[in-house]
Amino acid sequence: MPEVLASALPEKPVLSSDGREIGVVHGLTMDVRTGSLDALIVKTDRTDIDALETTDDGHLRVPAKMIRGMNDQVIVTLSD
Repeated sequence: MPEVLASALPEKPVLSSDGREIGVVHGLTMDVRTGSLDALIVKTDRTDIDALETTDDGHLRVPAKMIRGMNDQVIVTLSD
């Protein structure tokens, strides 16, 4: 995956690989030991996505391993 600046991520649309809208990027978490992306925090009003953990404030936590692409939008796979 090409480099993407963290400052370019907020409010970027997040879609599933089958084209469903999930929400928009709210923030991210990183592994402090390696500096690698751990997860995207996605602001959403959807309640039907069981494949993702929900944070205490109602956002979705999308593990980095589920990210398939990033350009004008973030594409994620909701199943392995």
